[in-house]
Amino acid sequence: MVDSQDALLSVILVDSLAAAAVIGGFWLAVTWMRSFGKKIGYSLAPLGFSRPRGGFLAGIRAGLAVGAGAVLLGMIVKPLSVLVLERLGYSAKSTIQQPFMEGLVRWVQESPGTAVPAILLVVVLFVPAVEELVFRGAIFNGLYRLGVLISTRSVGAEHLNGPSSKMIFASSALASSLLFALLHLEAVLLPILLILAITLCALFQRAGSLFPSFVAHATFNSFAASLIILRGLNVLNFPI
Repeated sequence: MVDSQDALLSVILVDSLAAAAVIGGFWLAVTWMRSFGKKIGYSLAPLGFSRPRGGFLAGIRAGLAVGAGAVLLGMIVKPLSVLVLERLGYSAKSTIQQPFMEGLVRWVQESPGTAVPAILLVVVLFVPAVEELVFRGAIFNGLYRLGVLISTRSVGAEHLNGPSSKMIFASSALASSLLFALLHLEAVLLPILLILAITLCALFQRAGSLFPSFVAHATFNSFAASLIILRGLNVLNFPI
């Protein structure tokens, strides 16, 4: 139980530092550009802190649909990942996520009044919010904007057509999504996390806001959180 609480605290600390680095770095860049006379505000809208196209209700619907779809897809992709890894002679055993989840189950069993709110706040809300800011708002968005800038200066804005724009999106989404998936340090989860991340990039790009991708990410994480809580409360008895 103590190890899981420590791990949860470590997640909060690391994610807080990551969020502070992204926002602080953004504001430092704005300050530097303003020193050259650029008329740029300190709004976080360029990072995705804006109203989604179509409104918040549309963003919620899209996020819930993507998140639920990712959960269902994961039920198919994960067993296939296990099969492929085992056929290739690699261990499909989860060395990070499963022990962490099992520790959280024990924490719920021993102290549900503290554990359940903590898991919901951190796993379902805090972690998705920070990861969307870092991987979609900063890394993907930054790579995409850089690609557009380079292409515009190379061939001109009038030649930045559909195929070129799609290529910039694909390369930016793939790079940021690979980083997202690899940093979770679980080979068996790599395919579904990669698919989820690329889909979240597309959702962010379409909405022009982090809100729908956050809802989707939170929906996806809520499935694991629900399994942990239900198992810890002895409502359902199944392996994590």
